[in-house]
Amino acid sequence: MVKCWSIGLIMLLVPLLASAQEILTPLQTMPVSPRAVFSKTAPATLTLPFFDDFADGVLSAARWEQGGGATATFDVRPLAPTVGVLTLDAIGEDGRLYDAASVEVFPADTATSLPIRLDSLSPADSVVLSFYFMPGGGTGQMWERMGFKPDAQDTLFLDFFNAADSLWQTVWYCGGSQREEGEPQWRYVAVALTDNGYFDSTFRFRFRNFASLETTPKPGKAGNCDYWHIDYLWMDSSRTTTAEPAMRDIAFAAPAQSLVRNYRAMPFRQYAADDMVTSMEMKITNRYSALLASQYGYSIYDTLGNELYSYDGGYENAPPFATGGYQTAAAHASPQVGYQFPTMTSPTVYEVVHTVKEGSMGDNYGGNDTVRYRQVFDNYYAYDDGTPENGYSLTSTASSMLLAYRFDLRVEDTLTAIDIFFNSTLDDANASINFYLTLWSVGGDGRPETVLYRDGSRRRPVTGRYNRYVLEWPVVVQGSVFVGFEQVGNDFINLGFDRSFNTSSRIYSHTEGDWRQSFLSGSLMMRPCFGASATVGVDKPEYLVAHHVAYPNPASEWVEVNAEVRRLELYDMFGRRVAEAQRNRLYVSSLPEGVYLLRSVGMNGQVGMNKLIIKH
Repeated sequence: MVKCWSIGLIMLLVPLLASAQEILTPLQTMPVSPRAVFSKTAPATLTLPFFDDFADGVLSAARWEQGGGATATFDVRPLAPTVGVLTLDAIGEDGRLYDAASVEVFPADTATSLPIRLDSLSPADSVVLSFYFMPGGGTGQMWERMGFKPDAQDTLFLDFFNAADSLWQTVWYCGGSQREEGEPQWRYVAVALTDNGYFDSTFRFRFRNFASLETTPKPGKAGNCDYWHIDYLWMDSSRTTTAEPAMRDIAFAAPAQSLVRNYRAMPFRQYAADDMVTSMEMKITNRYSALLASQYGYSIYDTLGNELYSYDGGYENAPPFATGGYQTAAAHASPQVGYQFPTMTSPTVYEVVHTVKEGSMGDNYGGNDTVRYRQVFDNYYAYDDGTPENGYSLTSTASSMLLAYRFDLRVEDTLTAIDIFFNSTLDDANASINFYLTLWSVGGDGRPETVLYRDGSRRRPVTGRYNRYVLEWPVVVQGSVFVGFEQVGNDFINLGFDRSFNTSSRIYSHTEGDWRQSFLSGSLMMRPCFGASATVGVDKPEYLVAHHVAYPNPASEWVEVNAEVRRLELYDMFGRRVAEAQRNRLYVSSLPEGVYLLRSVGMNGQVGMNKLIIKH
């Protein structure tokens, strides 16, 4: 049970919601979150009410001191009261683990408000600060949670600044542990300001957390394990600690979705009208204590800001979330998509803007009434949203491991590069791991089958961002293809893993025995790139392709190519090199019957690829 303490005050908890082969690790670094300034000059002091539900996805300089490591994020499960939350963890302002990070408890993030004028008020005015919080990323198995829960010794604190003593005073704190059955996911806390020393023109409050790393023998596995999420923070006078907020607030509770059926982004050449979804799922919540009428709609804009399409969902009654859950009226909860993006001849970006509000006049707070989605058509496929929540690695006692990710093409195209996001790790433990980019065809059982491409030279992770790995020669692909790599050794490579979109049915690994489908809910941060424009430093990719012909085929004793070559390399269906020769003849009599990939490297660096059948 999670135990929390209010220092001489009241806290009310209420529910908001009536293979060993694959390893997920916490992040050791993350992309530095954007910091936004919503006014050119932030006010020197604020006045009540103070409200923030972090729906903008940033920690606003109009309300918060900048720095301190806390961030505003969107992708949190289970759903927060409204879209966007404040997150405190073990990663600092620079996106890396704190220097003091260890298995012992250490001070981590801080989120401090700007000064709030309370000098015209007193304890008799019943000033209360309230918020919802959740430790970790929900409950359930590791592959079901978003983020890693704090352990018992890891703590979230709320402090008030007492001007009379010039000191910060802890007024509430909560230690982390596993939530027990029947406890609420999101919990409500209300703290009254009762000390005269708080009622000054310089009053501030802050959240801070203590964290500790998991005990692990491998630096590549250690990481950010202590998440605290905060939402719907409200401070005002004439309140009580026993009643939850009942603002007239119709709001979104989740980010906007892609209008493309299976991808977050896709190549413009691959797009067709039936890639569009026919409807969307919108999470709309009514934070008031009674039924309210909501008005919903969305618009689609081109890159010049021209409106291409507008949907009007009209008015619908929204039940109070506490008793009725989310909006269920189809016109708002699952709006139809009555628009199709046109056929494109170049990269294009569209913006989809969703709005919801109470009635025709709007409600108490408009910051959570708009969510946006950038629909990208470029030269790559993406299942992920660009931000990792975890690190993904394979583990095995084998000397190499294979990872494959399926993508489906509508028309034939030329695959020229793969973008991969590797997380930075403690002591840069994964920077020296070697791997070979590899492509496979899709077999009749949906698993990887024949090797279509394999690097001739080893690669290494470039960490902390997406890096484009250009293939040594372009590969013409049609239908479906698996992209991935063979990892040399069994250390933790820590590939970026996005938990917001589940493509586990398209992820396969081979560590021993056979290919196995993933059971982890999320998406690998791996994106295949197509066309010459996707390559870097390759002006004429067709020059790399040699028309070497292998014979005899099928082969029994030996195989040759019809050219003078530096080297022949033979790979089995898993991408493992099983034979090689420094001439144009390779002996295969000792190899099992089956389908292989013969790679030939010409004297001028040209590369030929042949599917070879060995039959004795």
